[in-house]
Amino acid sequence: METPDPRSSRPSTPAERAELLRKVEALIAVLEIAHGKVKTDAMRPGADRYRLSRVRRKVSNTLAVCRQARMALRGGRPITAEDVRNVDLDELCRRLAALDLDELEA
Repeated sequence: METPDPRSSRPSTPAERAELLRKVEALIAVLEIAHGKVKTDAMRPGADRYRLSRVRRKVSNTLAVCRQARMALRGGRPITAEDVRNVDLDELCRRLAALDLDELEA
């Protein structure tokens, strides 16, 4: 059985790359906040530290993959002021407010 060429699934146009990069950046922002929330929750009295450590590890692993994807999509270029201006903070806040740590555990 022949394995598919990974290059065939890469975005072919700059617009596709920009859209994927935007989505990855938003995901990274959500995951970074989730990571901090899990860390804070673990310090509370009565916290299920074992469960929260598993969640934190999974979030950390997902963050690492997303950061690698970001670097691949950018070709190593740094974040620009334009990138920052294009972030939809209202949408990010809505997603964070709806964040359920139990879903991250799955």
